Amino acid sequence: MSTVSVNPRLEGLEYRVSLDRLAELNRSAAPLLMARLTSACPSYGKPAAEADDPVALLAEIRANCADDPDYIRQSMPLQEIVFRTLLLADDQTLTLRELHYELTERWSSPIRPITVTVSGLARILDSDVFYGFESVALPEPEVVEPDAPMLLAGGDESDDLMRDIMSALEEDEDDYDEEDEDDPYEDDEDEEDDD
Repeated sequence: MSTVSVNPRLEGLEYRVSLDRLAELNRSAAPLLMARLTSACPSYGKPAAEADDPVALLAEIRANCADDPDYIRQSMPLQEIVFRTLLLADDQTLTLRELHYELTERWSSPIRPITVTVSGLARILDSDVFYGFESVALPEPEVVEPDAPMLLAGGDESDDLMRDIMSALEEDEDDYDEEDEDDPYEDDEDEEDDD
């Protein structure tokens, strides 16, 4: 398997199923969730009027469908697998990397390979208008000042520092040249030539 370098910030992006996003899309969350109930769920088979609380349906799905081995199947469409995976997640939020792993490692098979890239999966989730996928905004990384001064990065202080370093190096070279004149091994070479 080959690996492709991906922006770590993209891989860390989190996704969830958002009831607010479903409302923006003019989609009712209750019927969408009721269609994902299994016979183990208490609201399974109830009329829509009796099971109209999406938050309660989400809790039912998480509590009753997590142990069902057929709740997610390889034959399902990619977005359906992601949707059900997010419904079963403890906090209903997973990173893009985790979702990618679920698809390409857990649900992919030789019969039905899933070869979507991380960035491709992000595009699929971002362009969704059915399931209500929503990316969770990541906090901006904190800017950290470097511990050591950066040389030649500009400014008068770094120019002065660079001049000091260069003059110290020149002084060291002068000291080295003076030491060369008194080379202790020079006598040994003269003795070898005499032999």
